[in-house]
Amino acid sequence: MAMTERRPYRQPRRGGGRPSKGDRYPRTIRFPKPLNEAIEDAAAAAGYDNVNDYVVEIVIRAQAAGLFPAPDAGGQMHLPVSA
Repeated sequence: MAMTERRPYRQPRRGGGRPSKGDRYPRTIRFPKPLNEAIEDAAAAAGYDNVNDYVVEIVIRAQAAGLFPAPDAGGQMHLPVSA
């Protein structure tokens, strides 16, 4: 092959890695620092390798147990305002 010829680019086949967790929606949440530390500690103690999977599991369990609070008339929950 001469130096001026180009080969078509081919992406390597993917066969390794972890299996898909299904269709997901990316979301960014900012936890207060003390809560974040508690979540990270609890995730590690429960054997999770990442905090996201732990938080998703907690939310799934809370929803299944009926622990989601009902929204107020405006459709949003009121959160305390911090200084």
